[in-house]
Amino acid sequence: MIREATLSERSLVADITRRSYAQYEAQSDPAFWTKYEKSTEATLMTADSATRLILEHQSKIVASVLYCDPSEWKINDTNIKNPYPEMRLLAVLPEFRNLGIAATLIDYCEQRALAEGFSALTLHTTILMQTAKAMYERRGYSRYVDIDFEPTPGFHVWGYKKELKV
Repeated sequence: MIREATLSERSLVADITRRSYAQYEAQSDPAFWTKYEKSTEATLMTADSATRLILEHQSKIVASVLYCDPSEWKINDTNIKNPYPEMRLLAVLPEFRNLGIAATLIDYCEQRALAEGFSALTLHTTILMQTAKAMYERRGYSRYVDIDFEPTPGFHVWGYKKELKV
């Protein structure tokens, strides 16, 4: 079952994301990782413009994703405009991977974007997330450089987009 997280479940969503992304810590600069974790948690706890979706499996919340409206932001003197909704911080607890849970959340976000009248859905990923990147590419997502950014020198965040069809 997929549903919107309640306000009281935000800390659980942050915990699921932290546990899901922990595998990337060893490959990251410690200062960057600390900043990334704080930024991620702040987004999950306070970003009221995003819809927090959770997936329950066997009566347990095991995955989450943010569904974000089209947006504009500025990072390091670069203005970025994304005219499409975006999936952010897709997270599945490690012990529940390879059960189709991520695919279910992605399907839900794609269908929601279509229902809202959008022709595409976007996301961001990094070199650290090779398994996720391969999954997105298998699902028809391709590079969308218009929303690429570099939060710290040398660390690239790549934009991806999938054209949606009814």
